[in-house]
Amino acid sequence: MNDDLNSRLEAIDADCEKTAKAELDELFETTPSTAGSTSRGPSPQAAEAIWLRLIGCKEQEFIQEIRTAKQKKIGGNSMGAAGEAKSVEKAINDLLADERYLARMRDFYAQVAGETVSETSQAQAKRLDLIDTTYRTGVENALRRARENVLSELKLNRVSKEDDAAFLSQWKQYSTLSPWRAIWTIVLLSLTSYLIAFIIASEAFRALLERFGWSTGTGM
Repeated sequence: MNDDLNSRLEAIDADCEKTAKAELDELFETTPSTAGSTSRGPSPQAAEAIWLRLIGCKEQEFIQEIRTAKQKKIGGNSMGAAGEAKSVEKAINDLLADERYLARMRDFYAQVAGETVSETSQAQAKRLDLIDTTYRTGVENALRRARENVLSELKLNRVSKEDDAAFLSQWKQYSTLSPWRAIWTIVLLSLTSYLIAFIIASEAFRALLERFGWSTGTGM
């Protein structure tokens, strides 16, 4: 995990933003006009749908990119070092920060309010304030879920990397052991098993069991 992944996440962010901007521009261009050719402004619901799609697009693309990076070797090592993961975590939080999206929502509502008919602008402004509050909460919740899901994928990748590293370390430790040590371990285990079997089969052991009132039949 390094600057290369951060750059790819930023590129994904730019592509998603470009698509959303085109949709917003089209929304303003296709908005019908009222009498006197005065625009009534784009639908806030339609604008919110664009922002929610934008957030969902980034969430899915970020997760996919992290999964792809997991399969790659960067500088001879898999992604997942703690310091590098922290760097990517910061990039994700920055790209999905609330203020990045709430600021443009405020601009949108201000633009819509400025294009309303003058005699109803005050009532329209109050309505837009209410819509702004409602949709702001929806966008904040979507951003929170997106951050949690993307960061969870990042954490899963890091845990997987740590488990792989621990397994490799353990494998190297056992692979460097003397083969004679493993052979002697097997021999000692075998001798111990034979000794236990001999003791159980001995007359002295049977007599000891009978002394305590335990059966020494074929079940023993």
